[in-house]
Amino acid sequence: MKAASVYDVQHHFSRVLAWVATGETVVISRHRVPVAKLVPAKAKGKGHPVAMPDFMSRLKRNYGNRPLPDSRPVLDELREDRY
Repeated sequence: MKAASVYDVQHHFSRVLAWVATGETVVISRHRVPVAKLVPAKAKGKGHPVAMPDFMSRLKRNYGNRPLPDSRPVLDELREDRY
């Protein structure tokens, strides 16, 4: 287990992240008091991949062969509020 201060994490994050990437657990401390523990993420197995939704079939189911609504007027109206 490695230790790092908040300063180390702020200024040398890539080094701390490299420790975690190699499987190390890093305890982060502020004024020598541990405040957080950075642990490596569990490796995902080769389980079933999550399928992306089929947006085109959903559009066809909702709108059929009708032309899709034009979103330009709505977007233009929203953009006017920013200026």
